[in-house]
Order: sequence, then C-alpha cells, then structure tokens
Amino acid sequence: MGMYDFQRQKQEWSRPPIDDVGYISSAELLRKSDKELLEIIRQMEITRYSHQGWRNYRGLWRKHLGHDTTTDKTILDFGCGVGLEALQFAPVNQVLAADIVPDNVALTERVVRLFGYEVTATMISEHYPYLSIDQVDIFYCNGVLHHIPYAADVLRWAAGVSKEIRLMLYSDRGWEKYVGVSAPPVNLDIHDHPQFERFVRVFDQVGSYADWYSEEKIRYRFPFLELKSFNYITDDDRYCV
Repeated sequence: MGMYDFQRQKQEWSRPPIDDVGYISSAELLRKSDKELLEIIRQMEITRYSHQGWRNYRGLWRKHLGHDTTTDKTILDFGCGVGLEALQFAPVNQVLAADIVPDNVALTERVVRLFGYEVTATMISEHYPYLSIDQVDIFYCNGVLHHIPYAADVLRWAAGVSKEIRLMLYSDRGWEKYVGVSAPPVNLDIHDHPQFERFVRVFDQVGSYADWYSEEKIRYRFPFLELKSFNYITDDDRYCV
C-alpha cells in the first residue's frame, strides 16, 4: 500500500463514497441526469440521517454534528465529497465547500443547487495554507481528517481560521472490532503497526492512508485545542465525533 502520496490520494478520492452503495467516480455522477442524481442523494440521506439508517443510530450523527441546531454560521466543509454534509447546512447557513478533487467540488455545487441552495466552492492544496479564506465560524471535517497523516498541521491552521472545529473520525473501538486486535498506543505511528493495511481496507475500498482516534489520542495529537465534547456514534461505535 505504501506511504501517503497526495497526488495518489487525489486520484483515489475522485471516487467518493455513496453510503451502502460503494465508491463512484464523481465524474460519472456529474454525467447523470438531475433526476438520477437527486434519487441517489435522497437515498443517501435516508441511509445516513434517517432513524432507520444505521449511520444515524439514535440520531447521534445529526445531534453531535449539529445539523439541526446550527444556524446563521459560516461553515467550511473541508473534504466535501459528494456534498451531502454541505447540503444539511446550506438552507440556513453560508457554506464554503472544499476538496482536493475538482470534480468533487463541482458535484457538491450541483447537488446543493438541485435542492435549491448555494455553496461557495474552492480547492484544498497539499501544503500550508491549505485554503486562502477569511475567518469562518465552523471548520467542519466529516470522515476526512483520519485520511490525512499531517492532521495536526491541518488543525493548527483550522484553529487560526475558525472559531469551532467539528470532526467525524474512525474510532479506536472501530479498530478493535473490525481489525480484531487492541488499539495501538496513541504515540505509535500508524504506519508501523502490522495491521495498518488491513485497517485501511476494512474501512475503505479506496485511499492509501487511515488512522483511528479516541479521546486520549485526540488530546495527545492536538494538545493545542480544547476538547469540548467527545462521543461515539453508530451502534458499533466505529465512528467518533
């Protein structure tokens, strides 16, 4: 699987995840008709956010990420993918959608527009500063930071441009349940663990890097931030926010 490579990541994540369907090229999704794309996104919303959707077990995804309680804010959706998270905030907030893949950004713009809303779109670069933006209220990063080995650098930058940081991450409990061994020490480079490649493939069909987080690891990796809340979500605790 090898070490992290930004250009490789751009190529791999040009196939963003469609919940419980698979990883579909954003270029392919852009070629779909409005009707087809709307059907895909609406089904994805049911899977991710409804009470029958396993990802929103007991409403925890929406609750802890503030989907229904965040209004009149400027939100940076860092790693917007297909635009589903941006769509949740767009009706009553100003959303800046950013990604490393141009087609993902274009797809997010189109998805949000199909529902009657707008986002401002921009690209993420590999190096600091990752975006040229003004101050935002919320740095929102859902299912993305655990794919970035220099996550501490990104969050130091995020702390300088935002008032609040919200993250959804792969968890230590997810590692233990689906890799089948205890989570490694928080100070261990994930590349050095013999189960690293298994962990990456268990959680994603694409991508070449992934890490897990716990409350302890967040405090260890990001000591410059104040952790105000930590919660596991889904019925198996595979994600944390």
